[in-house]
Amino acid sequence: MKKASQVHCLFRNFTFETKKAHFRNHPESTVKSLLTALVIASLWLVTASAGYAQHDGKDAKEIPVQQEPKPVSPDEWSFSFAPNFWLPSVLLDISVPNVTVGNRTIGGDFSVDVPWWETLSKFSDNFYVLTPGGRFEAWKGRWGGFIDGYWIFGRARSDNSDSRLVLRDRVDLTTSSSVTTHFDFGQVNFGPQFKLGTVPLGATSSVSSLLYGGGRVNWIGVDVDGSLTIRASGNLGEIGRRINYSSDNGRAFIEPMIGFKTNWTLGKKVQAILRGDVGGFGLVTANNWDCDLEAGIAWEAWRNTYLDIAYRARGQWQDDGSNAKVIISGWFHGPELGLTFKF
Repeated sequence: MKKASQVHCLFRNFTFETKKAHFRNHPESTVKSLLTALVIASLWLVTASAGYAQHDGKDAKEIPVQQEPKPVSPDEWSFSFAPNFWLPSVLLDISVPNVTVGNRTIGGDFSVDVPWWETLSKFSDNFYVLTPGGRFEAWKGRWGGFIDGYWIFGRARSDNSDSRLVLRDRVDLTTSSSVTTHFDFGQVNFGPQFKLGTVPLGATSSVSSLLYGGGRVNWIGVDVDGSLTIRASGNLGEIGRRINYSSDNGRAFIEPMIGFKTNWTLGKKVQAILRGDVGGFGLVTANNWDCDLEAGIAWEAWRNTYLDIAYRARGQWQDDGSNAKVIISGWFHGPELGLTFKF
């Protein structure tokens, strides 16, 4: 028995070394053997599963089957609609021509820097900024179309009062002013889009890249209403005058734009996007250039309904007016919340 055990051990060692040498000398045959074994194992599992299912059928047992959503055929249309709400911070540099009234000069260069959380904390009847938006997409195969945009509108009111004694302190001169500003601006993008390709990242994950472009409609409007009241009172009585003024300015223009976007599938419930585009190119009006950037993630809370959270930024650079008298440059950026419905 001892000699037989030694012979068996020598045989096992010899066989192992031979297989190692055979793998080094003929890797392709080894791979074929592994593939053959994998096929045989797969066939065995399929046969065993069929036999198990047949056995359960004989025993009148119901096998629960989870229904998966039917995949969209490349020849079928698919649509998505994503309403959202954007709360941007404002970071602008503005240069306007100087205007002298009496001994006071108004104009020059100034900056606006208002973070979105300060905008949110100041919401009232005298100040608010709202930014609804949305995106609609239609796809058939690798080609599709889109409409995307937002509208920023708001209201700001400022009241000031000043009182002083004049004419040897015999007359009280009071001035008060009230200025209400309504503003709105935004953009609408539209055009075709084309899916360049999809790269798998795992069993349920992938990334698709696409190119989109077309037109962009920009508009801006500012409506200013104000009043100035001057009142003088003294021993002889009181006199006063009220002056009202109003100004309404706005413009809109269409410009070309082009962009690149990636769609990420991160498992069965999570999707993400990363996109950016640029428009204007100084071709249409006011030497205008602008860009729109967005990064977001979505979670499928209900079937074909996603909760979206993103961060969006819009850059604007333009000379508005003859000889570049008014120059505007800066960013609007902040969080974005929304829903996506797919059908």
